[in-house]
Amino acid sequence: MTISSEINRSGPYNGDGIATAFEYKFKILEPRHLQVIRTDASGTDSILVLDADYTVTGIGNDGGGSAVIIPAPANGTKITLLLDVPFTQETDLENQGAYYAETVEQALDLVVMRLQQLKERAARAVTIPPSFDSATIDKLIADVLTLSDKGDALEAVAAVSQYLETVADIADDIPDVAGLTQTAQQKAAEAAQSATSANASSSLATAYATNPEDVAIPGPGGLFSAFHWYRKTLAIYNDVANTLAGWLHGAAAKTDIVDGDEFAIADSATGWGLKKVLAGSIVKYVASALGLDFMVGFIPAWVSATSITIGLGVGFFGGKRHVTTVDTTRQLSATFGTGTGLLDTGVVQASKTYFIYAIRKMTTGETDFVASLSAAEGGVSPTNLTGWELLPGSRVGILLTNASAQIYRFKQTGNFVQTIASTEINTSGAFTNDNMRFAFWPVGVPVLGRANSNIVANSTNGVITLKGGVATAADAVGENELLVQANNGTGTIAIGDTWDIRTRADGTFRLAGSSPGGLINISISSSGWTDYTCKRLWG
Repeated sequence: MTISSEINRSGPYNGDGIATAFEYKFKILEPRHLQVIRTDASGTDSILVLDADYTVTGIGNDGGGSAVIIPAPANGTKITLLLDVPFTQETDLENQGAYYAETVEQALDLVVMRLQQLKERAARAVTIPPSFDSATIDKLIADVLTLSDKGDALEAVAAVSQYLETVADIADDIPDVAGLTQTAQQKAAEAAQSATSANASSSLATAYATNPEDVAIPGPGGLFSAFHWYRKTLAIYNDVANTLAGWLHGAAAKTDIVDGDEFAIADSATGWGLKKVLAGSIVKYVASALGLDFMVGFIPAWVSATSITIGLGVGFFGGKRHVTTVDTTRQLSATFGTGTGLLDTGVVQASKTYFIYAIRKMTTGETDFVASLSAAEGGVSPTNLTGWELLPGSRVGILLTNASAQIYRFKQTGNFVQTIASTEINTSGAFTNDNMRFAFWPVGVPVLGRANSNIVANSTNGVITLKGGVATAADAVGENELLVQANNGTGTIAIGDTWDIRTRADGTFRLAGSSPGGLINISISSSGWTDYTCKRLWG
C-alpha cells in the first residue's frame, strides 16, 4: 500500500437534517484515524465520538470512504472531516527477526499521514520567525490578546488602510504606547472626580480618547490619542502576520531532500529557512537510506519454449521507481536491444538457471527487463545495457531451460513457481545424500522447494524419519528440519506428505530417510519452489 494523495481533510459539508453520510477523500488505516467535527449555527465546534455519534466506511481505501452520522446533522450545521493519526510508534522490528515489507510500509504510511496532519494544522496557524526575541514575542502576544476584545473597533481598520505605510516610519515610537495609554486613563479618572474639571477639560478628554491617527493632542508635548496608538500596534501586527504568510507561500518546493535537510525546515550557516518537501521525496529518501527495495506485480508467465510475458507492476529498487502499465512480452532466444530480446549476452544455453531483472533507462526512467546467467545484480554484461541501470533488489523472477535450451513450462503465483512434476527419488532402502539437487529447482540462489513423499515402511519398534535442509551429516542433528515423522506400533505402514525445504545457494541440500524397522519403498517428487528472496510484496 502507499499514500498517493496529499489530501488530508474533507468538507466542510452543510447539514440539512436528511443526509447522514459525509465523504472523506483520503486513506485511513483505522476508524479512529478519522476526526469528525460538527459546527453549530453559532460557529461552535464539537468533536464527535466514534461509534457513539458516527461510524466509518472505506478503511484502507486510497480514495477514502464515508463517515455515517446518526442522527443526521441539522440544517444550519457544518461537518468537517480531518485526518487524525495518534503520535505514537507501535511497530516493533526485532534484530534478526522476520522481514515483513508490508509492516514496514504501513509504518512509513503512518509517518506520511502524521506529516500531512501536521501540514494541515500548520496551514491554519499564525507563526513568527525564529529570529524574534522572547521579550518581543511576549509583548506581541499580550497586545494581540488585548486587541481580541476590540472586535467592533477592528472594523474601522479598513477605512484607514492607506496609513499602513506610515507605520514602518514610526515603529520606534511604539514602546511609548503603554505609558501614553496610562496617561489617558489617568486623565479620564481625574475628569470623573470633578464635574467642574471634567466640563472644563471635556475637549481635552475627547481628544485623548478619539483623535484620529497622527492628529496630536492640543497643547505642548506632542501627545496622541489611545486610538492613534491602537492603529499603530494593529498595523505592526498585520505586517508580521503578512510577512510570515509570504515566507510560507513563497517557499520554493524541493524535488529531492538530502542529508542536510530536515522535514519541513532546514538549517543553514546563516539561520533557519522554511522549505517545502514533497511526500514522494520523503518516501524515496527513506527507501534509499534504509535499503527498502520492494515491488508489486512484475510476475513472469510462460508463453512458449522461447518467450515469456512479465505482468505490469511497480517497484522501488535502489530508491528509484520502476513501473510498467501493460504486460511485457520478451524472447529469451534474442539479446536485449534486438527487437523484443531478453538475454543479456550470447545465446540461450541448455539446462541453465536464468535470472530476470527489472532495469531502468537513466534518461527517461523507462522500465524494461533483461535475463542473465548471473545471480549477482550488477553482474550482467554491460555491453547490451548502455544507458540502462540495474539496481539492487531488482530481480523479478527465474527461468529454467531444458536440455534443448528451451524454457521449461511453469505457472507462477506471487513468488511460488509451479513446475512439471518430477520423481527425484525412488528407492527401497534407507538413504543419505549431503548434496542432493532436484532437476526443476534453481541453481544460484536459495529457494524453498516443494516436494511430495510417499513412504511404505516396516517399522515395528519406533519412528519413521525423513529429514532435509542445508546442513551436512556432521551437523545434521543441529540444523536439519524434521519433515516427516510417524509413530508406529507394529507391522507395515504407508505415509504420504507434502513439505517445503530450503536449499543452499548452489541449489543443493541434505536429504536422509531412515526407519528402525527398515524402509520398504520411498518415492519423492518435486512440484515447484518459492523464490523467497525475491523482493515482491505478498509473494
